[in-house]
Amino acid sequence: MNWEKSSQEPDLAIQPLPDQLGLGPVGKGISAAAGAAIGAAFPPIAIPVAGMVEALHTFGGKLQEVQDKQINRVAVAAGQKAGISPEDVVRHLLEGEDLALLAAEAMDAARRTRLREKPPALGYALGAMLSDDALIDPESVWIRILSSVEPPHARILRLPLDHTATHGSGSMLFGVGTILKVSEIGDAAGLQEAVPPLIEDLTRAGLVMHPGSEAMNPEIGIYKVPDAFGQPVKATTLGAQLFARLSVAGVEEQSK
Repeated sequence: MNWEKSSQEPDLAIQPLPDQLGLGPVGKGISAAAGAAIGAAFPPIAIPVAGMVEALHTFGGKLQEVQDKQINRVAVAAGQKAGISPEDVVRHLLEGEDLALLAAEAMDAARRTRLREKPPALGYALGAMLSDDALIDPESVWIRILSSVEPPHARILRLPLDHTATHGSGSMLFGVGTILKVSEIGDAAGLQEAVPPLIEDLTRAGLVMHPGSEAMNPEIGIYKVPDAFGQPVKATTLGAQLFARLSVAGVEEQSK
């Protein structure tokens, strides 16, 4: 099959964020023209519309700046792990399709995250791949796991974990701890009804499990599945390893 791009095939390349928001040179002209047209049709709202357009330009520029910094943190951390410069990281990641796709996944997750330790943790996963081809598959799993975790997930995952040790560098180790009910986690984290979907995310990622989620009902002699808030939750070894990775990434980045 011929995989070359035909003349009818749409261009699916992702545009720079300012262009996506209409903030590039052409987009700014279109936005300004639209604002002027609306203002002419409805004079009383001319000033608010003009202010909105300018605010949108400012917002898009600031957002692009923040996301560029996040992606740079990934490249720097990958370089530290692999012992090469960030520029060489980019060059090596572009040498093969598999690495390029994994890098794209990691950088997309980094630019959208609110979890401070995630960009360097993603970078260390990429750096490990560059150091040893045998680590591509296991580290690709970690990229997928890290991509699914945000601050609310980290808050509730921390609750069933035990802090077991602290290294001299300041990074911490965690172990599988107490079994808690979903309702207990919700109360402790202050998230209440928002907890079940977060628990589902963590379960799909293999970070928590539901031990003994079926209980025998002695009255009727059958198994009864508790409701979502009554389910027991236990962190897995993978969950403990995730927190260790985030801790190491945060400490290492601050020390550089």
